[in-house]
Amino acid sequence: MGRVNQTHAYDEKYVRKLGKLYGSIDFEINENVSAEMFKKQPEKPVIGKLMIGGKTFDVTYQELDQIAKTMETAKEVVNRRYKLGMMR
Repeated sequence: MGRVNQTHAYDEKYVRKLGKLYGSIDFEINENVSAEMFKKQPEKPVIGKLMIGGKTFDVTYQELDQIAKTMETAKEVVNRRYKLGMMR
């Protein structure tokens, strides 16, 4: 399946407006993980690679879930601070 975001297709000018890391965020799926490994293995398999800022991190499904939860919480906190006038 390959990568999720297809970051090579982004327009560079558009990406620069959204932040220096925006165009480098992607996820590459590990196609060597079988359904059996995913389901039964006591140690969870690496399901893919999270890429950001030129760095790559091997992650399990559970780690990916925790990353997503952390990012959603971070967005909520920033929005709450903005609405309460706590931004400088």
